[in-house]
Amino acid sequence: MVAYAAGAPTMEEMICLYLYDDIKPPPAGTLKTKQDVLALAKRKPTRQDVEIDKNWFMTQGGGRFMHIARFNIVRRFLAKKDNLANGSFYTGETIFNAYNIPPTPERRLFGLKQYEYGINDSDFVNRCEVFGSSDFGINPMAQFIITPNGTREIHRIWIEPANDDYDYESSSWEAKISNAVTEGEIDPWGIGRKVTIKFTGNVHSIQAFSERDLNMLEVQNRQFEVLKHSSLLDRAVSFVTLHNKKMDSLRTKGILYSKVVDTHGEHPPTARIARDASSR
Repeated sequence: MVAYAAGAPTMEEMICLYLYDDIKPPPAGTLKTKQDVLALAKRKPTRQDVEIDKNWFMTQGGGRFMHIARFNIVRRFLAKKDNLANGSFYTGETIFNAYNIPPTPERRLFGLKQYEYGINDSDFVNRCEVFGSSDFGINPMAQFIITPNGTREIHRIWIEPANDDYDYESSSWEAKISNAVTEGEIDPWGIGRKVTIKFTGNVHSIQAFSERDLNMLEVQNRQFEVLKHSSLLDRAVSFVTLHNKKMDSLRTKGILYSKVVDTHGEHPPTARIARDASSR
């Protein structure tokens, strides 16, 4: 296990964990043949889990692009767009049941593509490569209260990042493009393993809202949408930037095993590779 009290793995560290079960590539000269690579792949993983502090991620990492206002269920509850009875109480888990929302990640979590946010920020490359897409949920014990006179309040609510993994599987178009442009370079013999990303600790921002906050939340939701670079051109430019920096770094730092193995004329098989930390 690799734990980060603050910060997160760099792009290079995560790819090394995926390929070599360590945050650094094997020493120079270790991988000389295809057999050396495959032998390494057969070793039992010892460091495949990565732990990241929840509060750091929500304030300085990819979670900084999230806000309670982005959850429609919060705004819907405060707007009284339902037939819920006065004097009712729900938790962050049972409120979804009250609205007949299926217990699936697609319906109860908010998915955010890191490719679409902060494309000029210094952490853009690492954030996109390590996390790809991120899911967020309301804490299960948040309190959704309808008083006997019908007034609505929400207490002790916060956002938590959902655990994730790095396994080169995705359905996003950015990852599909990555399939083609990185084909056969990163993991031509398919030795990679799934790296589990676990969020630990506590989120420090605990909030409360009432009906009076509804307009503010609506405005905040629109403001966060403005931060999103959703145009095709913006996303294409950000992806090209990510890809170029990624491959340049992997080549110069000796992380790609296909560049050091002597195959004696044998060419590595074509590998279909896509990166998106989320399985969504």
